[in-house]
Order: sequence, then C-alpha cells, then structure tokens
Amino acid sequence: MKSTKHINQEVEDTFKVLNTIEKVEVNHFFKHKVLQKLNAEKEEKKPIFAWFTPQLQLATLSIVLLLNFGTIFYAFNNSGESDSSTSDIEVFAQEYSLQSDSSSILN
Repeated sequence: MKSTKHINQEVEDTFKVLNTIEKVEVNHFFKHKVLQKLNAEKEEKKPIFAWFTPQLQLATLSIVLLLNFGTIFYAFNNSGESDSSTSDIEVFAQEYSLQSDSSSILN
C-alpha cells in the first residue's frame, strides 16, 4: 500500500503542475468569427409552399368562391323543376330494381 506521505507528495506535484499551466490568449473577435462561420454553414430551410405567394392564394380563393357560388346558383335555379327530378328518381329506381312490393328486408 502507498503511504500517506507518498500520496500527499503526488497531490502536491499535481498542484504544482496545475500552477505551471499558462493562460491561453485568444483574440477577442474569436467568438464572433466562430459564430459567423456557424451561421454561414447553417442550412436555411426553404418553406414547402414558397411558390404559393399571396397573389396566387388570392386567385385560388376567388376561383373556389366562384365555383361555390355557381354551384349554389345552379342548385337553387333547378329547385323549381322538382317534378322532373322526382320522376327521374322513380325511373332510376325502376331501372335498377330498387322498388319492392313486399316489406321484406331481404328483397
């Protein structure tokens, strides 16, 4: 086993070595230069829809609204012709045998 005297000597030698280490002088712009290099190397993420500019968004919105208004206008103008639509439904049901005379669920 090592004696306490020997251990104390090693501890003192270690502290002496620590005292002999000189302070490193760094340029005061070092941090700034490193940060600039990191920012330059950093990848900029491009948005997925970069091409979808506000002008294109407005044009798309107006087209969708025009289609919606056209559909609503068409639906309300055809509501007066309910007689033909009812007969069309009956013809469709007869063509595909959807009408049943019995009340059975399996027919």
